[in-house]
Order: sequence, then C-alpha cells, then structure tokens
Amino acid sequence: MRHVPSPVLRRLVDEPMAVPDRDRRHLTGCDRCQAESSKVAASAAVASRLLAAPPDVAGVADVDLEWIMLQERLREPGTPGRPVVHVPRRMPRRVVTLGTGTAVAAGVVALGVGAAAALNSIYAPTHVAPVTVSPADLAAVENIAGLSGAQLSGGLPPSGSRQLAFGELSWTSAGAPRQVSSIARASALTHLAFSAPATLPAGVGPASSIAVAPQVTATVHFNASAGPTIGGSTLEVTAGPGIVVQYGSRTGSDGLTTLAIAVMARPVASSTGATASQLEAFLLSRPGLPRGLAQELRMLGSPGTTLPVPVPSGMSAQQLNIGGAPAVLITVPSGVASGVVWESRDGMVHGVGGLLNSGDVLGVARQIG
Repeated sequence: MRHVPSPVLRRLVDEPMAVPDRDRRHLTGCDRCQAESSKVAASAAVASRLLAAPPDVAGVADVDLEWIMLQERLREPGTPGRPVVHVPRRMPRRVVTLGTGTAVAAGVVALGVGAAAALNSIYAPTHVAPVTVSPADLAAVENIAGLSGAQLSGGLPPSGSRQLAFGELSWTSAGAPRQVSSIARASALTHLAFSAPATLPAGVGPASSIAVAPQVTATVHFNASAGPTIGGSTLEVTAGPGIVVQYGSRTGSDGLTTLAIAVMARPVASSTGATASQLEAFLLSRPGLPRGLAQELRMLGSPGTTLPVPVPSGMSAQQLNIGGAPAVLITVPSGVASGVVWESRDGMVHGVGGLLNSGDVLGVARQIG
C-alpha cells in the first residue's frame, strides 16, 4: 500500500488545495497516515509560534536578535510530548578567548576616538597612528571637555549635557553597557562580526565575561564666544557599538583578566557651518591644551582619515601591520603587558591586549586580522 509521503502531509497544512484528491482519499481511511499527519501539523504549529513576532512589539523586530533567541530556546530541554523542530544553523558559534587588555585595548580605542573625532567636519578614519600623551595632557583634555576620568570610568548617564567655555556638549546613548551570555547574542545586538582566535597563548583561560557597548552620539554646539568663524556651528560625533570579551587565567586566579579582545564600529563625525580645517585650528588652539600634544596631532597628516591611539608616556609604541592594515603596538617597559590597535579593511576598529608579551598579543591579533 502506498502511504502519503511527509512532504505532502506538510503541504496539507500550508496549501491544502494543492494536495491531490487521491492522497486526501487515502488519508481518510489510513490510521498510519492520520497519525503522521497529526505529528506534522503539531510540528508546524510549534514552528509558527516560535517564529512569530512577540505580540507587544510594534513595527519590525530585530531579525538577527530574534533568530539567536530562537536558537537558544530550541537548545533547551524539551517537555514530554513536545514535537522536535529541526532548525538549520544560520550563524556559527565559535569558542572565544581573551583578557586584561580592556584597559590597554578598549581604553586606548575610546581615548583615540575622543581625541580624533573633535578635529573633523567629516571624519571616517581608515588607519591608526600613535600619539604620546602624559597625565598632564589627559588632565588638560578632560578640563577642556568638562568631563573627568572618574566620571568616564564610573559610567555616564544615558544622556546629558555639560557647559563648555565655547558652547555646550551633549550626548545620547542607544542603551547601557551590559553583560551578555554568548558571542552570538553580542553580535546580534550590535550587528558586529566578532572573530575569535583559534588558539590562545599559554596561561590564558576561558572567557570570563562578554559585554556589549551601545552606540553613543556626542554633539558640541558652539556659541558666539567661539568667534565668528566657529560660532553657531555644530559638531556631531558617533562612536560604537562595540563588543569586549575578557578571558581569565588558566590557573583559575579569581578576578584576573589575562587577555581582552574588543571590536567596534569606527567613529564618524560631521559638522554644520565650520569646515574641517577651521574646527581643527580652533580646537588645537584652546587655552590649556599642551603645545606638544597639539603639535603631535597636527603632524598626523589628514585628520579626516587618522585615528590617534594615545600612548601613555613611559610606554613604547611601534607601528606595524595587521592583516595589511596599519597598527600600533603598545608595550610597558617590563614587557609583561601589551596591546595592539588597528582598523581592518571593513572599517572595524580592533583592540587586543592583556598581561601578555608583545609576541603573544600579536599572535592573537594576526589570527583575527
């Protein structure tokens, strides 16, 4: 006896008018096909519920995030009698590895964004370059920006503003930084591809935390005190989103981060009114900005294509290539910690660093780049 094949039974659920009459007649008198048809219909109902948008969400949902959440729900142990739904993998999950370079890598990237973005009316960097900074330099920049290092490290509110000597600084964030459970979820939330190294340096343990940082937009409205050339202009800088993955120690030392890998969308800036050269001349001539720092920034060349990487005084900096792109390697004098920052050809800024020598850090970076 010829039974109704499973694809035809599924078509009976989706397109009942497309099923031949002979199969319909067979189904009415065959207990086996009726039982199989019930299973197919139940499986289709489960798939429909899982793939449906939440009823309280208005508009179009984030498809990537919903897909990751669906995959995680399907991996949970099923309840008795629940039909099994096989879903093809859309996004491979990879084992990640990293550590302490959050201060060396993510911090350096963040400082570089702040230093460079304020210089251009249209800013979209394509490469990085080192700029030596001292504690006095950083204090001067904090004073001009009206934000202290303590405020930045403690976390700014999602939105706010500060009065400056020449206008007002305001910022908004797409959300708050937060920990997530997997690289796949971090990628879905940020729409960034995260590349994990295939092998880790000796002593580096498993991932201890995965965090996502939101996109942040800062705007400077220049008032009349900025002068006739700059007054009335607006400078808008957008940075992020980003992903930071930290890795612990293989020895299991509590709280010790040995390696960190960060990736973020390159910062961009635009202005209305003043041109790039006018803004650069104005900002680099601010009272209180150290002359040496201003001169270093001027020597970078085209500010619209260069992301300055701050190098704390006393540390060494070396320019090299990662994946064919210019990179800056920073190393402490003892060699026990190092970090490297570069922008890949797809416009992503990467940072790798930690309690590792430069050879180990470069080995991880070159696997990624």
